[in-house]
Amino acid sequence: MSDNEDLELQALQRQLDDAFETTRPRAGYEDELWSRMQARRPFRRRLAEFFGGLAGTMREVPSVPAAAVAVVLISAIGIGLIALSGIHLGGGGASSTAGSAPLKSEAGGSQYNASFGRLPTPTLIQPVPATSNPTQPNNVADQSSQPVLYLGPATLVWAGPRPSVLITSAPVYRFREPTEADAGQFATALGASNSNHRAGTLGEFSGAGFVLGVVGSTRQPLSEPRFYITPTLSQSPTPGPTPTDTAAAFLSAHSLVPSWNYVVVTDQVADTTRVLYLRQFDVPTSGSAYVINTYGVRYGLEVDVRRGQPLQAFGPLPLSLDVASYPVVSTDQAISLALASKPSAPASMQPEPTVQLTTFELVYALVNAGDHSFYEPAYLLSGTFTNNGATYVKRVLVPAVDPSQRSS
Repeated sequence: MSDNEDLELQALQRQLDDAFETTRPRAGYEDELWSRMQARRPFRRRLAEFFGGLAGTMREVPSVPAAAVAVVLISAIGIGLIALSGIHLGGGGASSTAGSAPLKSEAGGSQYNASFGRLPTPTLIQPVPATSNPTQPNNVADQSSQPVLYLGPATLVWAGPRPSVLITSAPVYRFREPTEADAGQFATALGASNSNHRAGTLGEFSGAGFVLGVVGSTRQPLSEPRFYITPTLSQSPTPGPTPTDTAAAFLSAHSLVPSWNYVVVTDQVADTTRVLYLRQFDVPTSGSAYVINTYGVRYGLEVDVRRGQPLQAFGPLPLSLDVASYPVVSTDQAISLALASKPSAPASMQPEPTVQLTTFELVYALVNAGDHSFYEPAYLLSGTFTNNGATYVKRVLVPAVDPSQRSS
């Protein structure tokens, strides 16, 4: 290689290094620059490296140019930091919002992967007695006004109108289990520092006027990774005119307003108002679908407010989601599958009740699969009945993903 070519390559390399110093190089800049560098190399050398690389593929994975590796690493680090920050400047309201989402899939901008392979099957379980532990959130939206949930054997009859859900495919969302380092980055973005590491958590942190905890996924009860934040009494914010306003102000002050779509509802339990940001996923051609827990109850992020003061908030940890489209069964198939389904719990009443299912809803259900988990589309059918003067609700969850695409 001549001295002139060396100088030109060095100049181009300096341009590439300068590009790495900026936070957002223009799209395609590094690929273009690398191509220009390669084009200036002598033809004989490029030809020799081509055949050398071709032979190398028979032994191992081909080498990747260092510049390309650097681009991937810088992009990954940047996306990870932004995704974990959960920063959003908007306030909550009584309607859904998408906000300025840091999570590529939750913002609706992800590229669809071809497939995640065969998927595990979402199911419902019989509720356990509610607890007040915010790290076990399946009781978050377990509203006291609901009838008693019955998942035991029953004779099922469809008595509702023809479902209006008309889709042939739906997105499936996947996330990887976060690490302690991810939890630390999330806490740092909120202005908190590590104060303790208790067994069963990804970290406990303290900030100006609040304490923060992060926990990973759990199977019993089933839950995605979550955070919980509690204000210190000496620095709690000024009460808002309504509990919803107080909750929105508290989340906004800590950059925790959800980036995903939500609908705000409230639920009164004794002297505490639970402000619930019920999570939704967009389904092309069908609108939005609520996320449900393993009891078939809608949930999301919760802020507890008492006497105008926020007591605590807890909800899903902001995570980057991958998305893939899967074929789904028709509504007629879903109804047939529901009527023939096995009960999710053992019998607890005699004789076996006959239940008319009258509601049909497209929802998303969490399914844990080890180091990663899915939000999968499903059809939730339900109906109420009475037994010995008590009112019960029977729910049946039918996986929407075509059986050929499921592992169980």
